[in-house]
Formats: sequence, C-alpha cells, structure tokens
Amino acid sequence: MLTTRSAYLFLAPSLALYLLFVGLPILQVFGFSFFDWDNGIAGDFIGLANYGRLLGDGVFWTALWHNAIWVVLTLAFPLLAGLVIAAILAERNANVVRWLGAIYFIPRTIPLVVAGIIWGWIYNPIFGLLNFGLEAVGLGGLAGAWLAQDNTALLSLNVVGAWTFFGFCVIIYLAAIQSIDPALYEAASIDGASWWRKFRDLTVPLLRGSTLFLGLYAAIEAMRFFDLVWVTTQGGPGYATEVLTTHIYKTFFLVGDFGYAATLSVVLLIIVLSISAGAFALLRKP
Repeated sequence: MLTTRSAYLFLAPSLALYLLFVGLPILQVFGFSFFDWDNGIAGDFIGLANYGRLLGDGVFWTALWHNAIWVVLTLAFPLLAGLVIAAILAERNANVVRWLGAIYFIPRTIPLVVAGIIWGWIYNPIFGLLNFGLEAVGLGGLAGAWLAQDNTALLSLNVVGAWTFFGFCVIIYLAAIQSIDPALYEAASIDGASWWRKFRDLTVPLLRGSTLFLGLYAAIEAMRFFDLVWVTTQGGPGYATEVLTTHIYKTFFLVGDFGYAATLSVVLLIIVLSISAGAFALLRKP
C-alpha cells in the first residue's frame, strides 16, 4: 500500500527540478527588485524604492487597466457563448457533435503569433478583409485602421483572443455536460420544463466547477499574455494596447532597467497568485 511518505519520495525528483528551474529564478527576480540596475549592471541596494516607483508610473496603471479590461471581455463572451453552444450541441447527434466540436476547436490549435499575423492582415486598413466586407455590404463608413486607432485597437485584439479561446470553452463545457446524469434532464422534461429552464436550473449550476476552472484559466492567461500584442501592435498606438507583459519587456530589454522590470514581474506574479487563490477558495465551497 502506498504511504504518504512513499508518495512524497516519488514526487521528490519532479519537485526538485521545479524548485531549481522555477522556484530559484523567481527568488532571483525578487532579489533583483531591491537593487538599482544600469544596463544589466547591479548597483546600490535601494530596498522598496522600485515598488514605491510603481505608484507614480502611469504606464503601469494603464497597462494594469488594459489587463483588467481583457479579463472582463474574455469572461463576458467566450465563456457565455461557449456554454450556450455546448448546451445546444449536447442535444445533437453524436457525429454532428464530434465534427462541430473539432471545427470550433481549430482556432485553439493556432499559435497566437500566427493568429496575430493573420488577423493583422484582416484588420489592415488598405487590403484587409474586414474593411472590404464592410464596404461590400454598404457599411464602408465603419471601416477604419482597427489596430492603429486608440478607441478600437484593444477591442480588436481581444476579438482575436476570444476567437482562439472560444472553442476551448465549448469543448470543456461539452465534456462536462455529457458527464451529467441524463435522468435529471428526463425528470425535468416530464415535469414540463422548457429548454431554457433546464439550461438555467440544471446545466448552469451543475457546471459551476467547469465555469470556475475556465474563469481562472482565462483570467491568468489575460494577465500574462504577450505574444499576440507584441506581434501586432507592440503596445501601440501610444499606450492604447499596453499590458503588463509588454511593459515588463520594454523596461527590461529596451530600457535596461532590470530592477524595475523585476519589480513589475513580482507584482504580476502576486496578481496571478491572488487570482488563483481566490478561484481555489471558490472551488472548495460546496
């Protein structure tokens, strides 16, 4: 019989590698944040000065606000639409479910760098498919430089992110719905419940765990995503699509301020861990 001590012995090699390649770099970054750096050269120990600097960093607060907007938009559309589509698909023929599920999941298999390049062409103000389509249906007045305008750039990028995440939500919800006891739906049908009542009173409550998982996953991804923004706008125009990861990248590689970049990284880690802790607390509730 496997004892607790034996289980820890089996986990020890993986845990040691994790601490070496993840835990140690995190501690190093945390240590870097207490020093003044100049182009990669450590200077004087300055304590919490870099953390105090955050309070007056307008770019940091702008980037954090954009991350928050991204989280809300990601939770608002892909999760809700994915849940509804999954509930509809669950009642269809098994072959139809397999084919449509595979089609919905295809965008998830596309790397965000590639997706960013493709959608950059779609959004292109000169030869982009979006502007061409709007003009074809008589809505040419809505055409514009989607990634070059302050009021549309962030939302346009979020559409790309939602497009790649939506299919993943459908598949997770579909698997969860298929694990629900069909007798519950049969009993509800006998009582005369409509599709909407069954969806509201059975499907949604029983998928609470899946919703929390997807919400946690979406929130963490929304806080740490980088490649999509960098390959399309690099945080521009101005700071219209600046997020924490692009701010960290620019501070580290372009400015060479390793100490402040480490501080930003520590703050990002704290935010992600806080989101994770809150989600796990909700998951533990009955």
